[in-house]
Amino acid sequence: MSGLFTMAGPRSRVQILVRIGVLVAVSFLLMMVEFSVPPFPAYLQYDPSEVPALLGGFAMGPAAGLAVVAGKCLLFLFSGKDEAGIIGTAANFVAGFPLVVVAAWIYQRMHTRSGAMAGMAAGIVAAVAATSIGNYYVFLPAWGIPVQGRAALIVSTLIPFNVLKGVLTAVITLLLYKRIRGWLH
Repeated sequence: MSGLFTMAGPRSRVQILVRIGVLVAVSFLLMMVEFSVPPFPAYLQYDPSEVPALLGGFAMGPAAGLAVVAGKCLLFLFSGKDEAGIIGTAANFVAGFPLVVVAAWIYQRMHTRSGAMAGMAAGIVAAVAATSIGNYYVFLPAWGIPVQGRAALIVSTLIPFNVLKGVLTAVITLLLYKRIRGWLH
């Protein structure tokens, strides 16, 4: 995270940390606002907790976005609110960090609306790839899903859900960013 502070003076560093802390807190609270999205199974829940991480990543760079994702996951895990425990928290992190870091990295280089959209599209692809690999090799085996059923579950259910999750998060972020970017800079 040293790149986050390279051009910032002591007061600016504190302001950046406060903004990241506020975004972590909001993101943590949004993790509790989860709901099912038909036609997906009830165990797949959408929560908009990556929105504050994307907002922070767009305003302050990929390191800030990653800090928000990591912070909200750690808070959620240590709060005892995650019913899926460390497996669920790890899966949430694996879904969130590629989306946020890739989107913020591209937006940092193409600082336009189309850059934000391209970044989020690439971030969704990165998140879907990361969650597919993570689910196949780590998370589904940890939940006892046999190897014979993993690929079919990933292709038929998890990939479509993660694409929808990414698109919903991207749309919400696009609607909010212009309105609150002044506070984030």
